[in-house]
Amino acid sequence: MVVGGPEEARRRIGLAPAVLQYVVKRLLLMIVTLFGITVITFAVTRLTPGEPVAVSQRPANSDQGGYDSLLEQNRRNLGLDRPMVFNFNFEDRDWKARQALADYCRPTLFWQKSAERNLRMASTIAFAPALERLDALAVAGSDIDHTLEPTTNANRVIDPDDCITRIVALLPSLAQERPESLDDLDRSGKIAFWKSWYETNSDRWHNDEVRATVETYINEGSELDGVLQKGGYAVPYLMQVIHKGRGGQQLRANNALSALTGFSYLGSSETWAEERATVLQRWKSFYNRDRARFLDYGPVGDFLNVFRNTQFGIWFGQIMRFDFGESFKYNRSVNELILDRLPITFMLSVLSIFFSYLISIPLGILSAIRRYRPDDKIITLLLFILYSLPTFWVGQMLLLTLTGGPSPWPGHEWPELFPTRGVNSEGLDWTTGHPEAIVDLLWHLVLPTFCITYGSLAFISRQMRSAMLETLNEDYIRTAYAKGLSGTAAILRHALRNSLIPIITISAGLLPDLIAGSIVVESIFNIPGMGMLAFEAILNRDYPVINAILFFSAALTLLGILLADLSYAIIDPRISYD
Repeated sequence: MVVGGPEEARRRIGLAPAVLQYVVKRLLLMIVTLFGITVITFAVTRLTPGEPVAVSQRPANSDQGGYDSLLEQNRRNLGLDRPMVFNFNFEDRDWKARQALADYCRPTLFWQKSAERNLRMASTIAFAPALERLDALAVAGSDIDHTLEPTTNANRVIDPDDCITRIVALLPSLAQERPESLDDLDRSGKIAFWKSWYETNSDRWHNDEVRATVETYINEGSELDGVLQKGGYAVPYLMQVIHKGRGGQQLRANNALSALTGFSYLGSSETWAEERATVLQRWKSFYNRDRARFLDYGPVGDFLNVFRNTQFGIWFGQIMRFDFGESFKYNRSVNELILDRLPITFMLSVLSIFFSYLISIPLGILSAIRRYRPDDKIITLLLFILYSLPTFWVGQMLLLTLTGGPSPWPGHEWPELFPTRGVNSEGLDWTTGHPEAIVDLLWHLVLPTFCITYGSLAFISRQMRSAMLETLNEDYIRTAYAKGLSGTAAILRHALRNSLIPIITISAGLLPDLIAGSIVVESIFNIPGMGMLAFEAILNRDYPVINAILFFSAALTLLGILLADLSYAIIDPRISYD
């Protein structure tokens, strides 16, 4: 029987509620802290001078819209035209349709083509606003801009008659119907026809009618034509199937959405099983970005959109869904970009952390035991020499001397011991899992791992040395020696455990290091990791990528601190959670 066994068991049982209470408090504090970090990150990225909408080349033909028009459209596409915090525009499908119709009346082809794409995507939703626009243009003056406001700016003046002609020509596409009887009518006759047609057929777009048509199609009870007649009104119901439907239903919803919106994310029906997850995610990202084009929010939704339909509201909503939107630079999902880059950075970081602690802790213990002796001084000198060497210089020297190439001595070359750059040799891909490719990957990571590792050896070993020296001077260590315990046993069984507190404190920052990467090392060795992704995002003002990386780094930092705090009590029983 172990002395004190029952007491120890009772102590551990009594400790469990305290630990749980402590963890819950810290998690709640993490949520509040993450929200604050999110607000600060958003403010810093938005208030920094410069925007990602600028382009390097101006359009060659000014009648296509010009540089300013391109910037304005980019601001819209990126959501940067919305207010920061409060939005009182009450944007819904009718508002979006009216905006597209106003753009369609602009005098430049750039806006006309862009607006036409949006109007065809909204289709039936834009039909009633188009009829309203025709009535407004019929009584408009000659010196107005696309918002039908008076203007003296010659570059903004529109031609109402031309607008009416083009909108009338677009009405069949918006109605999803092309009656042959229109061919014999003039413009006025066509307008009268469509107004009468709308009064007769507007019931086909009521919510119950649209929902029933979509359900019948999804359950293979009808062909696609019925859904196409509902146009943009069918998109929200199809997206419900994308979110909650089964495999075959989701495929039919994908086909209908592609026909309605003009976007195609699936190669062919034969590849649906392989591409299903990617296709569904891209439709969800599309809808998160453009849902206002298809929804009527109502009074409650309009009130929520005052806060939700803003730059911060959109970003915070993406965080809540862990969908960080699309990269401005790559036009790809931020989640996909991070998942592509993360494995390499993760492997580099794990290797670096492993070797850093594997080497530093024994060196720190040895330096403490051999304090002020020659070997302690030699270790200290070598470590601080390494610590003082800049990473970019060491990386370049390693490339110069260990990857082949001419040396300063005539007739001699440096040995080609390691690959120059990248993560695999030509013809090999580590993602296939082939053993040869994995070995080749690890060989490519030797030099980058050394560059990331060597600088931390001095810091960690000095922390370990200081903690060990302080512990060796404690009374219980002297008592252990007095009782005849050997030096090795006293250090490993007693001193080492209590000397690990500073090391645990340092390790709180390990989790964010796993995804942060090293910009310098990845640049030198041409490694497509998280460091390069973050660097490129900063240069290109790629807000979604910047915000996502900072959010994950902050979350992992807070989690690392929590795990470190929990580890203190494991290492030192004198620490409690009261």
